[in-house]
Amino acid sequence: MDSKALKQVWEEHPHFRYRGCAPDADVPGMAAGDPSLSLDAWHGEDRDGSEPQRDRLAREQAAVEVCLGCPVMVQCAAYANSVVVEDGKARLAEPDGIWGGELALERHRAFIRRRHEVAVPAPARQMRTPQRLRVLEALAVHVTAEAVAQAAGVDVRTANWQRSRLVTQLNLDKESATRRELLAAAVDRGLLDAAVVVADDGRVPAVPPPAPKPSGPGAVESVEPTQLELWSGALPPAAPVPRPRPVRVQRPLPRPARAVAPVVPLFPNQALEAAA
Repeated sequence: MDSKALKQVWEEHPHFRYRGCAPDADVPGMAAGDPSLSLDAWHGEDRDGSEPQRDRLAREQAAVEVCLGCPVMVQCAAYANSVVVEDGKARLAEPDGIWGGELALERHRAFIRRRHEVAVPAPARQMRTPQRLRVLEALAVHVTAEAVAQAAGVDVRTANWQRSRLVTQLNLDKESATRRELLAAAVDRGLLDAAVVVADDGRVPAVPPPAPKPSGPGAVESVEPTQLELWSGALPPAAPVPRPRPVRVQRPLPRPARAVAPVVPLFPNQALEAAA
């Protein structure tokens, strides 16, 4: 069922008017499931200004508690978590707020895990880049990540990134897709000739797991490849290290010597007597 039909099922449920988030008949602006809870407790994103974390957590917990006792919680969750496709992009019918006892973040995470099931396939032209096709052809013959990268003429990091992009564009699950499934989907889309595919036991992942991060003194963490690396298939040459410009130290000029004035005795007569 699509989102419109699921929403209709939810709204036409015999107990829809008894839902917990409905307005309370006796206390305006408050929820029927908990008269001490405001109606906007399920949609905190619409509030003006920032909300302290403690208040947000308390509000979300109280709203979820009301949902758990709601008679139409299942129908509410089915509608809110249904998928709507607009302009070739899939999204949740209700991306914001608490629906069916689930927070927006929880629902988005679940949607990401199953997005490949409803996503619109990418156009074939987006998958026919020179480097992506080289990686795909190398994957059809080789199994290990190192061999695939060497045959494609790229580094392992770039090859794995291209494999990940192919999995996404072919609407496969990144967590469970295998090399066999990726190659079969590529053959179905006309990206690969089935005659060149070397079979495996079905346990080789489509995208190798990420390598553990380096640790210890002197370890250097790898970074994501740039667009130039991904297109050209090779790392760009290292930029020349600029040579430090010499710093000119300006020495202070020597001070001119002071002329010492002769000492004139205060009493000239005494000086003449001493000289005699």
